[in-house]
This record gives sequence, structure tokens and C-alpha cells, in this order.
Amino acid sequence: MDETDDLSWADAWPGDGPELGEIYCLTFIKGVDEAEALRRMGGLPGTVATRAREDVADLHNYDDGYPEVALALPLGTWTVVFEPNGFQGSHLVEVLSRGTEAVSVLRHDYASPSFEYAVDGVLITGFDPTFPTYRHGADPDRLLSRMRDVGFPEDEEDEAVDDPIARCLEVVGDLTGVLPAFDDLAGPLTSAHIETWFVEAHPVQTTRPGHDGPVDALAEVRRLSGLHGLTDTPGLADALAAAERGQAVAVTPDSPLGGHVRAWLTESRRASWAPNDPSARHRQPEAERLRGNGLGWLAKALGAALQPHRAL
Repeated sequence: MDETDDLSWADAWPGDGPELGEIYCLTFIKGVDEAEALRRMGGLPGTVATRAREDVADLHNYDDGYPEVALALPLGTWTVVFEPNGFQGSHLVEVLSRGTEAVSVLRHDYASPSFEYAVDGVLITGFDPTFPTYRHGADPDRLLSRMRDVGFPEDEEDEAVDDPIARCLEVVGDLTGVLPAFDDLAGPLTSAHIETWFVEAHPVQTTRPGHDGPVDALAEVRRLSGLHGLTDTPGLADALAAAERGQAVAVTPDSPLGGHVRAWLTESRRASWAPNDPSARHRQPEAERLRGNGLGWLAKALGAALQPHRAL
């Protein structure tokens, strides 16, 4: 693309002009306002505020618990959720699309960038922008003509793609009729800390660290809550009993149990980020780091236990 293109910022590197960094996610949801878009992303009560991109960066510290933060920008009948240094929208696009449509573009220069388009809970088309000939979803070729129009290659022999994120956003613009300007994303915008644990979605399938084979999530929650002295956590016993009876269990962020889950997840983030944070690595003793890792696993196990299949 020409460097004067309005989307030149999408793939820009520091020093190349306006840029959003090497990791960011833009998720467009149709027919919802900013508050609903953030709620669907797991926006936490009490954290909603007007913030600029720089304010979000300032929150990435030990005292604030390294929260994930999303900003919402209304664009006509759509709202775009911007995650600086984040990627959750790309994983939640099917959930976000329930009753509507959602499309997410993730730039991630060190892992897997993605384009995901979903309608009413079903992924229609998804692909890696750097390998666009390999598509997946219920209708992987639904957007093929649009992809060709913006310059994505027609076959895998011509796989090199210049400005892949900008090209993805051009496809989004064709789908939605709207696109944000760079200055719009700088804010200030309505924002919230997000915690996807509270979003109705299938938990990641995994196994207990150091354990071969599947783990029963209910048993794992009971084991871990006992290990960490948390069996009396308000609401925990009732939630596990209801799940064992096969009843649906919803834990909201502002419920007593939800408040404890939020605290566990914060300690888990501190345990993950502090060792690589020069200003904070001395603040967390090894015992606290290990406990934080355990609390993160407890929260994950609880999320799985409250799902119908209850397997980790």
C-alpha cells in the first residue's frame, strides 16, 4: 500500500509514523453501544472510565495488578473495541457475535495474527493475515472476493503479503461500512478493565501442570481450594454443589464469589508479570509468586467446573 494510505498506521513500526505497536486487537461488534461492547468483553464493574491509550499503558504495573484494558469507540451502527497490547477479542469473536455480527483483527508480530468474522455465535471465516490462502470456518470463502479486491494473494505460491493488517482492515471496512481513524483510537475513550473469565465461552482445554491426562475440574477445585486454605470462600461451595447437580451456574464479577475470582486472577497476573518487571521483581517473594500461579490455576479450574463438561 502507498505510505500515504489512511491505514498506513496499521502495520507501521515505531519510527515509521503513527503506529499502534506490535500487538493490538480491533474487534467490531454490530448493533451494540460502548457499554454493551465492553460488557461482552468481560468489562469489570467499577473500572469503567474515560482513558486514552497512554493511560492504559500507565496501568501496566504491579500496584494496579497489570490489568487488561479495552477501549470502545462508537462507529455508527458498530462499536470497535481496541485492545492496546491485547488480543482477547480475537478469541471471543464467536461469543461477541451472538445475536449480531463481529469481526476481529489481531496484529501480533511475535505470535499468530488473525482475522476472524462471526455471525450469531458461528465463526464464518478466519485466517492468518500472513498466510491468507489457508482459511477456516463454516464458510471459509465467504469473503474471498473482498480479500482479492484488497490485494491478498490468490494462491499459496504467492504467499508474501505487504501490509497484511491494513488489508484486513480494508476487508472490515467493506463488511461494516466503517473504520476508525488513527487519532480516534488514541482516545480518550470509554474503557474498562476486562476479565474474560466472566465471559460465557468454552474454557481452554488443558491438563494440570505436571499431570498426564484429563483432570476432573470439580475435584481439582476442591483440591486447590483446600491446598490454599480457600474452602470457605463465599459462594464457592454452593457453586460447586450446583454444578455437580448439573445446574447452570453464573458467577458475575460483582458477586461475592466473583470478587474472590477477580482477586485470584490479579495475583496470578502479578506472578506472571513481576519477574520481568524491573520495578517490581523485588516486591514479590518466591512464595507469593508460587501462590499466585496456583490461584490462577484454581480460577481456571473453577471456570471449567462450572461448564457442562467439567473437564480440564
